[in-house]
Amino acid sequence: MMRKTSLLAASLSAIFTVGIASNASSQTAGALPRAAELPASTRAMALGDAYMMDANHADALFYHPSLLTGASGFGLDFQRWSTKSSSMTASAAMPWFGGGVGIGLQNLQYGAPAPGAAAAPAGQDHLYTLGSTPVSERVASIGYARQVFGIDVGVATKFVEERVGSARDATALFDVGVSTDVGAFTMGLTYQNIGQDLSVGGSDFSRPDRLTLGVGAYGQQVGIFDFGITAAVSYVGDEAIPSGGLELGYWPIQGRTFIARVGARRVVTGDASPLSVGFAYWGDDVTLEWAFQPMDVTGASGTHRFGVRWR
Repeated sequence: MMRKTSLLAASLSAIFTVGIASNASSQTAGALPRAAELPASTRAMALGDAYMMDANHADALFYHPSLLTGASGFGLDFQRWSTKSSSMTASAAMPWFGGGVGIGLQNLQYGAPAPGAAAAPAGQDHLYTLGSTPVSERVASIGYARQVFGIDVGVATKFVEERVGSARDATALFDVGVSTDVGAFTMGLTYQNIGQDLSVGGSDFSRPDRLTLGVGAYGQQVGIFDFGITAAVSYVGDEAIPSGGLELGYWPIQGRTFIARVGARRVVTGDASPLSVGFAYWGDDVTLEWAFQPMDVTGASGTHRFGVRWR
């Protein structure tokens, strides 16, 4: 146990040092791809965008690739802001070569007010305005994780294609992280979006790299309910962004569980509410999920995200 704790501490220290050194110049405004800053999981969105660390779902690839050691199944998510602003995410994972492998696809489309830095404003408010400059992103990810000396270690590669108007650029970004069980909880640290910045149409955009420490678990019993809690803190640029959420599950019949979710997250820029809510139904082989984040935007109450998962 002491050896495992020492290895985890050394791994966390190395990732934290790299993350702080590389993250100092990162800014949310003017950063692409935007998909890297928006929710990539319906469950996580309902929990303040803090990933449930013991979920064992394929979408762990987008948050903590080290969690792929126990992930399996397939998931599909859709989020909508306005008639021309939406995102779709697909992910799949399975055991492979002594560990776990995951693949993912993310697609985001919106209209920006103008090319250049205006193509990547901060926050989500602009996603409700149909700007004159079409922006589209495609991110293909592949990750692998396995246990090394009792610690789960994961890496992921993202192939990004960015289009702003008629201009295009592409790059590869990388994530690296570690995780382990600490008592009843799972804890992990991940540094995301290591690589080269994008340059589209003569404008340079910073990459939204971030360092995230997460801890959480679902399955503790409280009376007739199952209880889950997750929390995270992300370091983005000069900002520390805490987030977290709670889940309460009730299963009147074995294999049929209904889950209520609530989350909160510090909002640095924009008119998004810090609160989010969600609901899910877990069947034997399929999961249906919904998440909602209120927005103080004229003509819109908020953004909805829907997800379906198969095991």
